[in-house]
Amino acid sequence: MAGYGGVIRDEKGCILYIFHYSLGRATNNMAELMALEKCLEILKNDNLQNIIIEADSELIINSVKRIYCGSAPEKVSRHWRLLRVYQRIHAHLQNMRTLSFKHVRRTANKLADILANKGALCSKSSNKYRWHEVPQGRLRDDCLSQANTDRELYQNRGF
Repeated sequence: MAGYGGVIRDEKGCILYIFHYSLGRATNNMAELMALEKCLEILKNDNLQNIIIEADSELIINSVKRIYCGSAPEKVSRHWRLLRVYQRIHAHLQNMRTLSFKHVRRTANKLADILANKGALCSKSSNKYRWHEVPQGRLRDDCLSQANTDRELYQNRGF
């Protein structure tokens, strides 16, 4: 079973949204692209600007940079399932002008990994929360704990 998850933070590193979804059987590239698509959908719906997309997959970062510039990455365009996701991502990106992309180390992206694992184990197909709506409990505690660790990594090591 595969899942994906993500975090949207403000410029201070405070969590605005978390999401995790179940994909069933899927490749890691599909999960990464689906997470990016969900992130872009949230950003677009809330009209958030001056965005930095961070991911621990260099393949996805390089692919999305090509998508943003208007060309289909070769690896994506040869796979029809990925191509459909690529087309939806391309549609989102066409209207986003204040966007940049950054590769981060996996150690700086642990919260997204925790959420992706939660998505893989989740019986529901999707869960998206505004941070202030996340109920008290283990998910909120795990997210807060990891977010603080991630923030310390950023500040101390310059990720």
